[in-house]
Amino acid sequence: MAAPVVAVTVSTLRGLAGRPVTPSGWRLLLDVLFPVVLQGRASTAELAARFYIEQRPALDRPAPPLDPPSYQRDALDRAVARTARTRLRDRASSRAAISDTAAVVTRHVMQAGRDVLVTAAQTDRVRWARVPTGRETCAFCWLLASRGPVYRSADMTRWHDRCDCLVVPVHNPDDWEGRATFLAAQRLWRDSTEGKSGRDALNAFRRALTRSPDPTAT
Repeated sequence: MAAPVVAVTVSTLRGLAGRPVTPSGWRLLLDVLFPVVLQGRASTAELAARFYIEQRPALDRPAPPLDPPSYQRDALDRAVARTARTRLRDRASSRAAISDTAAVVTRHVMQAGRDVLVTAAQTDRVRWARVPTGRETCAFCWLLASRGPVYRSADMTRWHDRCDCLVVPVHNPDDWEGRATFLAAQRLWRDSTEGKSGRDALNAFRRALTRSPDPTAT
């Protein structure tokens, strides 16, 4: 879902790289990116809604609202300004700026689907799990995934740039998409942190992930 948005983002920013971005140039950049990001968010939200309905068992109450959350141009402006506005003018930093901005835009696109699923799970009063896809999963996300379907509120809905975690509402704790990934992460956490706690446990877990970046492969 994010690939077409990233392609437009990269192409547009490359055209601005190596020179100062004027206020009018910045407005034009947002004029190009905002509708593309909106469309990406709508597509992601629609896919998430379909997934939720497919996974939801028959209940004695109507399905929760599955509308995409609102999104304002200011949100995109602030996010892209952080990664690109001052860095694009320097050729030496423009490549990293473009990569970082593509990551920000991807997060904003994917967040629409995540928000749909979290809100639906809250309405249905079911727990949800974070399920990594393994593309760029960091140690902290693997830690969150190792907890399984324990999340109920928006307290754990912070997602960093380049995060590849998915939201999976869990109606049946014995059968849900991503359960095998959770069990593998849980096993690695327990094996690598036995007898440890706090920062020592997290560091031991990180070392274990260095040896085995994908717990599902062990």
